[in-house]
Amino acid sequence: MSTRSKVLAHRTVLAKGRVSALLSAGWARSIAAVGKGVFADALEVSDNTIGNALAQRTTPELHTVLNSLVVDPSALDELLAGYGYRLCALHNEAANDLATAAGVISAMGNLVEALSDGHRDHNETLAVAQLLRPHMPAVNAIIHEADALRGAA
Repeated sequence: MSTRSKVLAHRTVLAKGRVSALLSAGWARSIAAVGKGVFADALEVSDNTIGNALAQRTTPELHTVLNSLVVDPSALDELLAGYGYRLCALHNEAANDLATAAGVISAMGNLVEALSDGHRDHNETLAVAQLLRPHMPAVNAIIHEADALRGAA
């Protein structure tokens, strides 16, 4: 019996310290939006658990890490991007389309402004991404709904 030995060359194995740093970055971004106490309460962990993860002293257990998606569907974006992946909800809930449109238009306004000098620097990229990120689940829900209507889902 042969064993599967193909390893994807474009994928990277991350060291524990890098995983901890990427998780900390995602959680810090999420906590900035909802607050440390709300984040900890939703994960049913102590503030110390969150603090240790943010300071990269410890890495939380897998269920705690995954439960952070309940608080913020983008909480693991940095970590998963480190592995070359992006997470997409299997079932998206419809969002307020007007709020989604307003948020995306606002972000696009900032993108146009950033390009006014003919160049988008890294700080402008980070700022535009921060504005767009909360609206991506709603945008994905619209795309998923369209795919379902076409029978592609």
